[in-house]
Order: sequence, then C-alpha cells, then structure tokens
Amino acid sequence: MKFIYTLITVFYTFVLVAQRSNTVVCGHDMVLDINEKKYPGYQSVLNRSFDEAQRNSQNATLRNEIFRIPVVIHIVWKNEEENLADSIIQSQIQVLNDAFRLQNSNRDEIRDIFKDVQGDAEIEFYLKDVKRVKTNVNFAVSLFGLPDEVKQQNDGGSDAVDTEKHLNIWVCKIQPIPFIGGQVLGYAYPPLGLSNWPAGAEAPSKDLEGVVIDFRVFGSNNPNKLTVQGFTHEALGRTTVHEVGHYLGLRHIWGDGGGLFGGDSCGEDDGIEDTPNQGAQSGTECDPTLNTCVDSEGIDLPDMFENYMDYSGEACQNTFTKGQITHMRSVLMNQRMLLVNTKDMSFTSDQVTIYPNPTFDKLTINISDMEGEIILEIRDMTGSVHKSDKINNPTFDLDVSTLSVGMYMLHIRSKQGSVASRFLVAK
Repeated sequence: MKFIYTLITVFYTFVLVAQRSNTVVCGHDMVLDINEKKYPGYQSVLNRSFDEAQRNSQNATLRNEIFRIPVVIHIVWKNEEENLADSIIQSQIQVLNDAFRLQNSNRDEIRDIFKDVQGDAEIEFYLKDVKRVKTNVNFAVSLFGLPDEVKQQNDGGSDAVDTEKHLNIWVCKIQPIPFIGGQVLGYAYPPLGLSNWPAGAEAPSKDLEGVVIDFRVFGSNNPNKLTVQGFTHEALGRTTVHEVGHYLGLRHIWGDGGGLFGGDSCGEDDGIEDTPNQGAQSGTECDPTLNTCVDSEGIDLPDMFENYMDYSGEACQNTFTKGQITHMRSVLMNQRMLLVNTKDMSFTSDQVTIYPNPTFDKLTINISDMEGEIILEIRDMTGSVHKSDKINNPTFDLDVSTLSVGMYMLHIRSKQGSVASRFLVAK
C-alpha cells in the first residue's frame, strides 16, 4: 500500500495527488499534518510524548500483569450494509485479542530472522458496549480535516463514552479522498504529553480520542468488500490492530519520514530499537527480498512486512516486536493509565470534587461518603510522584504552588477503592 502525496498549498487549500497505484491508506499521516496546521507545535509535542514514553519504558516490564482495556464500539450507519452485525463486532474483538496476545493463527509465519523479537503484549480487550446510530451524514476526508463528526452526536455521529477509561472505536463509511479517489481505511489520535503543550495552543478535545475505521475493513468475517481503482483490499481485521497500535503510541515502522510529502525514510526511525530501518511502506505483495535500508552498526535486516505497523497486506501481518510491546505497556502505565487503572469499585469519581481546575496555587478537594483514611498522590504524566500524603478530613486544600505548569493526575485511595482525576496547573 505504498502511497506518496504531493502537497499543493493555495489559499489555505491543499490537493493530495497519488503517486502509487494502491491508494488505500492509514490516516495517521493526515492526523499529524492536519493537527500541525490546526495546533502549531502539535508534532513537536507528540515527539516529546513519544520520547517520554520511551524513557519510562524500562519500568513497563516491572508491572507483571495482563492489561485489560474496555472497548465501546460505535456503529454509525447510513445504509443498511453499514449497520454491521454483532458477529462482525465480536470477530474484531477476537482479532485484537489474538494480535495483542500472540494467538493469531499466522504467528509462526514470521521469518526466522525476526522470531527472537516477536512477543506477547499481554494486552486484552473486552467489549463494554455497542452503540448504534443511524445518520444521514457522509463522513468525508476533506481538504481541511478528518471526519471527526462521526464522534459527535450533534454532527450526525455518536458521542464518545469517557475516553479516559474506554477505548472508543467508531465504525462508519469513510468517503474517498477528494480528487484522487484514494481511500483512508482508518485513523487514530496517539497520546499527547499534555504537560508539554505549547503556550497558547489548543489540544483536540479528549472526546475525540479513539479510533475510526471504515466499515468495510472492520472484523474478520465482514461480507462488505472495499475496492478502490480496481484493487480489492483483503480485510482480516488487522487495520483495527494497526490503528490501536497508533492509539497506544506506536509510529509506523518506517518512522513516518516525509509525512504527507513521502520521501526516503531511511534517515528516520520509529523509536523502537528492535524494528529494522525501512525506507518506505511495504506493498501488499509482502516481498521477502525487500530491503530498503542498511541498518546501523553493520546490521542489515530486510524490511519487516510482518509488522502490524507497516502498510502491508493484512494476510502478511502477524507481529508486534518486544520493543513495541514495551512501549505500549509504558503508555498504559502513564499517558493512558486510566484505561487499565480504574476498576469497578464502590468508591467512584462522582464522590470526588476538585476545584479550581485549572489552578494556579492550590486545589480544594472534597470527598463525599469517605470511609477511613485517604491516601493521596499527585503524579505527572510520566507517572512520577510529586506529592504523597494521608488525609483524614473529607474537605481540604492542597498546595500545588511548587508544581511546574502542566497536566497532573490526582490519585486517591481508600478501603473503598481508588479513583484518579486530571488537573492542570497554569501560571
């Protein structure tokens, strides 16, 4: 699925011109390019967030447990074939679990040279809810943005369900890319290091967090086929695996060199040590002789088309590397910690009120129906603890004047359970 774009900017418009024949793509490069225009500094913040996760990744293996992520599926449909059956939804959850637990039936088809880096992420997904919304909207990749309308009821979509505690996946028909007839299969917003957000810039709403997938490539038993310019995409549910990889902080295996502009990526890197350098996206033919880069330190590995984070045929994809796994688990312990740290307990976030938020020097915290001693921690978005205390009063003020500007997590534990809330320190 090699795909290179030429960007022509005229009076705030741009035209995407395909230079390859296979015009089905992941929308990740578009997310980066469009958000950089909407939120100047987005790309540098995202890079810092990725680097921050990498620095914390050595701790990801210390937490020896299976992470289980609740999933909410939004089926936003216009025509009857878009209203996918429950069996297709269940098949997609199974594909996710197979991929992230290394239970996929083609796992042993990886080439010998890569077998040592293949791993079990010990990440599982369970279906929490399915929301079906009939719409009259066409969700299009426009010249100015991606179809986030699908995530908003007022725009013909379906509102997100608590994106900090659920993986929301929206399934809809994504219209072809204007002018070239290309097709975006899906896209996801990677986690951001909000504590490093540039002054004066606005982040996308947290209600836009999640994954969007075209209905024709969702699930492994989907009767709907996607054909673009005579090419029929073989959908096995692994497009969703790819996009969830982005959602959990992974870049494309070739390091996204050039972004929408394309170009040689051998000088770029995905930040993962055990993935080989790769000059461009692999094609759907999954050519085992393809070797587009000479790797560093005398190592010259072929392109790893088996990797879920490549643009390769879904039948060829079978692997996350151990380095990618460590990175995703680090993200689940830090930037997306509430996906796996919030349990169904009697002590809930409804019992905790914090204000003002944002704050400049202090937080007032009120805990209703408190039973016994409260243990309180403030952590930054890397997971580092900045303050820890024991509280015996239901209402109290907390001095945060010594904290640097940025986003923090307030963790509260009692014998009833534990909750966490975000707050922002501004100056």
